[in-house]
Amino acid sequence: MAVAQRIVEAWPADARRSYSYSINTTSPESSERAKMIAALVKLKAAALLQQFVRDVVTSTYDGSENAALLTSVRVLGDVDAAAVLSALVGARMPHRPSACADLLLALTANPSPSFRKVAEAAVAGLDAIGMENSQADTFKRWEELADRSKQPLAPEFIANLFSGLKHFQDPTLCEAAAEKLASRPEVFHPTALVVPAIERICAEQDPLPPAVDPAIQHLWTSAAEFLLRRSEVPPQPPSDWRLHAEFSCKCAECRELQAFARDPNESVHRFRIRQERRSHLQNVIDQHRLDMTHVTDRVGSPQTLVCTKDRRTFKARMKEYHDEIAAMCTLVKLAPKSALSKRMEAAVKASTP
Repeated sequence: MAVAQRIVEAWPADARRSYSYSINTTSPESSERAKMIAALVKLKAAALLQQFVRDVVTSTYDGSENAALLTSVRVLGDVDAAAVLSALVGARMPHRPSACADLLLALTANPSPSFRKVAEAAVAGLDAIGMENSQADTFKRWEELADRSKQPLAPEFIANLFSGLKHFQDPTLCEAAAEKLASRPEVFHPTALVVPAIERICAEQDPLPPAVDPAIQHLWTSAAEFLLRRSEVPPQPPSDWRLHAEFSCKCAECRELQAFARDPNESVHRFRIRQERRSHLQNVIDQHRLDMTHVTDRVGSPQTLVCTKDRRTFKARMKEYHDEIAAMCTLVKLAPKSALSKRMEAAVKASTP
């Protein structure tokens, strides 16, 4: 036991050294953390186990420790385990939301009233997901590295979160989570996340439709309203070649480029200028994300920068539009009799040439 205590007390310093390792690989002590939890469980060292999870695991948690953390419950007991794991989820939900949702769901296999604290921490942590400068981020140095390689959210995150929350038989938890998800579509995107998650949840609860569950109904309604605001009417293609362009640089080449960008009729323009000026214009085009390509015609001296307008923004919007129409079709199938479904059906028909 004394050896275990010395290891636990020394480990935080080792954990901090993990910042120097490549962000493209799993932290070198990731598997070691799980092994240490297992060893402390075998020793039934409850106090050391709490200390290790609080001081080491929480600051570097990536989800690989979940199975080991579950085994720790029988040593810690429900009350102490809930306290330790709720603190972990509260700290890590903003940056490891899928792993935290998985942990919550796994805990509910044998639900204890004490684990409601973990569920509350998960719901509260939704506010900080996607926030660049979240005050909930206690471990900013680590996240500056880890966030660069983190995986994007998937529909399973939402589905697992609600599957875990429903075990506590408290609709306020689910409704609070639904409101937080619905209020930030820029983070919890209806097309990519919410609609597939609703479909997954309803499939697991079949024959329960969204209207029976207030939280899922709220998600369904907010997603439908978002999609209708965006795509009830098909996007109209640009009527001319005019682009919005406002450059801070007032050099002669930029003034010529700006005039070309704003011209409704001209789609191709040639700049026969020196290399450094061509590079300058290329940088301006890229920085302002103008809908135009630029290639160098190497005939003659100076060579010529050929700028050609394209429809990339409109094409991207059309891709989103078709994805949103597909999402509407899914929502209509899940609740075909609602007033919003009628509007979505009309939007789907309007999308057909």
